[in-house]
Amino acid sequence: MRYDPVLLLGLFGLMLLLAFTITAFGGMVAFRVKQIETFTVVMQMLVMPMFFLSGALYPVTGLPTWLEVLNRLNPLTYAVDPMRRLVFNHLDVSEAAGQTLDPGVTWWGWHLPWAVEAGIVLLLGLAMLTIAIWQFNRSE
Repeated sequence: MRYDPVLLLGLFGLMLLLAFTITAFGGMVAFRVKQIETFTVVMQMLVMPMFFLSGALYPVTGLPTWLEVLNRLNPLTYAVDPMRRLVFNHLDVSEAAGQTLDPGVTWWGWHLPWAVEAGIVLLLGLAMLTIAIWQFNRSE
């Protein structure tokens, strides 16, 4: 099996971006929590629903409207979609299967480009890192 370097580098870059954003989120939450046990519970209560709603485990086509809204508000959705798109661009599947399994994220009918989705994840990560730094400086 031959590996495509574009696919591997793209996935690696997107995973680094997602790791940065989740770490910034964890830092932002950690400065508000006094006990490590509380931090673990809070992170599980926040991250697990975000993970399930992101579409990482299943396609998000045909969701009820209220779940579709939650999916679009979920920051992980914008990290998972470009990864899925990269993988499906390198697979040999029919167009119908591709549309079903990789519908993409849309805002009012506009299909978001992968760069916009990665930019959203980066901006959210930078915003959360800024808040975490501000909270840390304020606590000293």
